[in-house]
Amino acid sequence: MVGSNLRDLVDEEIVTKMSKVAGIGLVSGSVWGALVSALHDVSQVGNFKHPVPDLFRAGKVCGNYAASFAVLGATYVGIEQALEKYRGKKDFVNGAVAGFASGAAVMGYRVGSSRTAFLSGSAIALTSVLLDVTGMKTTDEEEKDHH
Repeated sequence: MVGSNLRDLVDEEIVTKMSKVAGIGLVSGSVWGALVSALHDVSQVGNFKHPVPDLFRAGKVCGNYAASFAVLGATYVGIEQALEKYRGKKDFVNGAVAGFASGAAVMGYRVGSSRTAFLSGSAIALTSVLLDVTGMKTTDEEEKDHH
């Protein structure tokens, strides 16, 4: 690899898609984390005796969800796109492998349980297969089909 350029090894389209999904994951995870934080302790919603610790707790919950959504989404898209490029096929197998790998790696690592890793990987893989088999498409895929 002496004299080789690192840019030649990285597909810019995959990096761009991963960045977009990570950004969407950060935003949606923050919103979901805020909702979970607000509904977690319903009895304390009107209690303003200790607003700063509650605010820090809410921020931590939002940050955890945002980071999880971003990493999970970016990992899924990166694996799926890399498999598509490597295999030369766009089928449900790419999504199933990416779903299982990203779910197992991210959620299993976060929780630290092999059972959770297997179940979350299986759930994301099943969801991906169902979406692929039923023909649901993203707006990017729909635009490519029309051109």
